[in-house]
Amino acid sequence: MRKDIENIIKEFQLDRKRVFEVSKYKYADIIRKIEKTFVKNSGNIHWSNMGDGFQSQWPCFYKDVSQQMNWYHLLSQIILDNKEPIYVLFEDTVDYQPKYWLYEMYIPELIILIDNSNPDDFYLVSKKYDWLISECHEEVVCFLGDKLNYQVLK
Repeated sequence: MRKDIENIIKEFQLDRKRVFEVSKYKYADIIRKIEKTFVKNSGNIHWSNMGDGFQSQWPCFYKDVSQQMNWYHLLSQIILDNKEPIYVLFEDTVDYQPKYWLYEMYIPELIILIDNSNPDDFYLVSKKYDWLISECHEEVVCFLGDKLNYQVLK
């Protein structure tokens, strides 16, 4: 997945100030903070979007997007604070375990990346840790937090 992302960044000449991989020195702390903030019992984020894995303090809405595959084109309407960069976790599998490629980017660059790749599972997280959006390989998207306008998808 990382190789695909990097190739798309080069092919579309995306600005590295607007889309870049998070430093390996910050990686573990960011993943830990995401899991502590959103996942029940600070568990692994991989299984959290498959049902009841998120902390109940967050408003949560699940949406089957199998008939609306390009739903992410509405992100600028869904994310209320849409001018700020976000964390994006693209999931790979290594030895049957999830491996995340953690990027920081803006919505327009994210849309280009998703349009030109085929991520199975991915997670979008506010850098303020006040919302999370995940799409799993089952074509189900979870919107978590009250700073999102997921009504556009209803």
